[in-house]
Amino acid sequence: MKSGLLWLFIIIAVIGLGLYFVYVPTVPSGGLAPKGVPVTFYCGNGNTIVAKFATSSVRLALSSGARYVLPQTVSGSGVRYAASTTGTSAFVFTNEGASASLTDTASTTDLRFETCTAAHVVATPASGFESYADQPRTFTFTFPNAFTVSGVPAGYGLSWAENATSTGMELARVDVPQSYEPGTNFGGAWFTVGASSVPAALASCLQGTSGAPGATTTRVTIGSATFTKMHSIGAGAGNRYDTTSYRVIHDHACYAVEYTIHYGILENYPPGAVRPFDEQKVRNALESIAHSFKFTS
Repeated sequence: MKSGLLWLFIIIAVIGLGLYFVYVPTVPSGGLAPKGVPVTFYCGNGNTIVAKFATSSVRLALSSGARYVLPQTVSGSGVRYAASTTGTSAFVFTNEGASASLTDTASTTDLRFETCTAAHVVATPASGFESYADQPRTFTFTFPNAFTVSGVPAGYGLSWAENATSTGMELARVDVPQSYEPGTNFGGAWFTVGASSVPAALASCLQGTSGAPGATTTRVTIGSATFTKMHSIGAGAGNRYDTTSYRVIHDHACYAVEYTIHYGILENYPPGAVRPFDEQKVRNALESIAHSFKFTS
């Protein structure tokens, strides 16, 4: 009797385990979403990749109209998918965290999909604006749809914050095209979100950009968080880089929510070639993005 009950229990357990693996969505090696759920990667200039991860392959739909199904291959870091032609990989898709890159080994000039970042971007009820949320939905912000969501470099580096001396990661980027102020000395602008959990970055997070030209520091409340606002101006080769950075420590990480306005020095242009750009218009648009930023987790 006991033996029969034992076998019945084993059979029920095996059936239950089988049903679990059949019906419960599994997170594929990409680690971004359950199997078959589309993930959108933003690569800049309107280029996107929509990826659907399977157990050992990925299905890609490019904004260019191209479609690929690539099998997973061996990778030293991250996850790698590749399609081979006569033993040579023609298309290679790599995925590490929220970063991705698609390259064609037959071309060294097509860089449209080389630096891409997974994100959730949707239209807002306010006409002309979109909402951005990072892939794990840690934060969100709103930006004009005349601006472009771009990818950020994978891995750790110093570009996560202005004048950073400790490594961190860029998490999001929105670009303002030069055409936003045509016929002027405006060279473009960008809004970024970066973070670092390195002890040195945390220690200096709210101390300001000491020694940077024109550096100023104030305290600003955005939503429910209090940020240290830093401002500095850099120069190089007849250009100015005006950066405003909002710093806050959240969930044991230093976050840098910042924007940079790039413009040329008027004296370096031929007389009458360009007019001064509307700095207040550009700054107001970027400030509105910064003040829409909020943590969601």
